[in-house]
Amino acid sequence: MKKVLFLQIKGKSKAGVWFVNKTIGEELIKKGYDVTILAIRNNPGDIKLEHDPKMKLHTINPIDLWEISRKKDIKSTKTFIKYIKEHKKLKEDYKKAKEYIKNLNPDYIIASHYQCLDFVPKEYYSKTLHEQHSSMSDVYSKRANLKTLKKYNRKIFGMIWLSKATKNEADRIGLKNNYCIYNPVRFNFDDKADVVNNKKLITITRINNTEKRINLMIEIVDEVLRKNPEWTFELYGSGYIDENTKKLIDSNPQIKYLGSTDVAEKKLLSASINLNTSIYEGFSLSILEASMCGLPTVSFNFGESVFEEIIDNETGYIVKQNDIHAYKNKLNYLMNDIEKLEKMSNNNKKFSQQFVVDNVIDDWISLFNKIDNK
Repeated sequence: MKKVLFLQIKGKSKAGVWFVNKTIGEELIKKGYDVTILAIRNNPGDIKLEHDPKMKLHTINPIDLWEISRKKDIKSTKTFIKYIKEHKKLKEDYKKAKEYIKNLNPDYIIASHYQCLDFVPKEYYSKTLHEQHSSMSDVYSKRANLKTLKKYNRKIFGMIWLSKATKNEADRIGLKNNYCIYNPVRFNFDDKADVVNNKKLITITRINNTEKRINLMIEIVDEVLRKNPEWTFELYGSGYIDENTKKLIDSNPQIKYLGSTDVAEKKLLSASINLNTSIYEGFSLSILEASMCGLPTVSFNFGESVFEEIIDNETGYIVKQNDIHAYKNKLNYLMNDIEKLEKMSNNNKKFSQQFVVDNVIDDWISLFNKIDNK
């Protein structure tokens, strides 16, 4: 039985990386593979991850959190000492991770974060694929990320990008052995949301203001909903909501923040339009899941993958980044054009089929076969 090892920096995480690895891993198990997910450290809290019991999960250091100081954080002798201690402990965790990998002796390794490449033993480079879960623009903005990719590019077997456009950009800047495999949607069914009668906007996401800009989303929704009193908005996810945004939510009874959900498909089927206000995305799972449920998405242009997740004017609207006025107009128009809304809903059900795991898994197995042949 061939062994597949996924590497993550965080365990006990319900972020997009976990759901992608879980979905792919469970499908590989059905195909007869042995699958393990290895994390360096855990997230805080008693987070329970539902998965196929045949899938093995292991965390190297379940006590410490992934909160590592960076060189730019060094401001004094105290912060310098803190930096040294944290990186010494992390180095010990990496050493243990290398030992774990050697003992497991996997046939294929998928590094889900660029930091994971630093604890792959050299003798396993030829069996290693790095899957970049962010956009190329995000890579450019993080010097350590790009530096690491260039360091390992010609050593490991290859790099997987989540969109064709990102893969092409990786080729352009001189990275080698690049592949594109779309993220799989977590569920597949024939049901479709009653988008005309639900009259509900929705977002299911990781909540923050720097990347996802939930504060901006609430401001937009607040204004649009006041012009459409029969509509509501539901926000699902975990993270930090600032005080001003909380006040705005509390002041508008049409807006509801309902915390995390483990039944995304049920919530999406009760809605009409999905919203995205991100500055950048690698390949948005929330858009894929909304599409599977027949929900069009109104989104800012968050980077190279957006045009492969949304067909502008057919499965949703792509608005120029930071053109808030245009975003409000597109959203308001779609909420009030029943025929357009229904047509986009039908288009999404057809469009979403290319992202079901059955159609994605063959690409993964094809890469495994190339590793075997090499």
